[in-house]
Amino acid sequence: MEEVFDATTAFFTLDPMVSKRLVPTFEALSGGDWTELVSNDEDLEQRLISQGLESPESRDSITWDDANLFFLSCIHLTPVGQPMPLEAGLSRERFGRFPYGDGSAITYLRDWIRDSRRKPDTLEELSELMEKLATRMSGTSMESGFGRLEMRGWLTAEEVTSLRKALTSKCWMPSADEPLDGGCQDAAKHLVALLRAAEKRFCGVVLRVHN
Repeated sequence: MEEVFDATTAFFTLDPMVSKRLVPTFEALSGGDWTELVSNDEDLEQRLISQGLESPESRDSITWDDANLFFLSCIHLTPVGQPMPLEAGLSRERFGRFPYGDGSAITYLRDWIRDSRRKPDTLEELSELMEKLATRMSGTSMESGFGRLEMRGWLTAEEVTSLRKALTSKCWMPSADEPLDGGCQDAAKHLVALLRAAEKRFCGVVLRVHN
């Protein structure tokens, strides 16, 4: 079993993402048609041009790695073009560095929640969504990039709502031998606060790691 966290643990954030762009961008950078994506998304084309790309429809002309291209294409911006973190009060910090293991509240939940035997179908959905958020980008060209960018996974706005509903349902309970007293409830509370913040902005999220 991993030891209780120390000062070297990574910091995790949920960053707001343009929901409708997540799937097509992920697919385009996973062997799909990048030119078709940009040609069908005028807002994306203008965003990339504003960031200095002369021919955003040509993947070969873009020097950015896939991770940075995915992130900069999908990050949710304010009307003046600035990124704005999800507002969730203290939960952002508490979620960011959870006091156990690798510092991830999601890892802790995945390891220590159990079936309450009340809603097994909902628990299955909960597990699938947390896996997507924790590992959807693992092993892909978008997992890590220049500037120490590291992303674990993402959820669309619809999946954000589904995960929030599953976490606030009675489909799960903490393991009797979880290492932190009240740890699962605490991790779920902070994650739900961030998911609610994403719902208010009608956006998806990406799980990013800061080492």
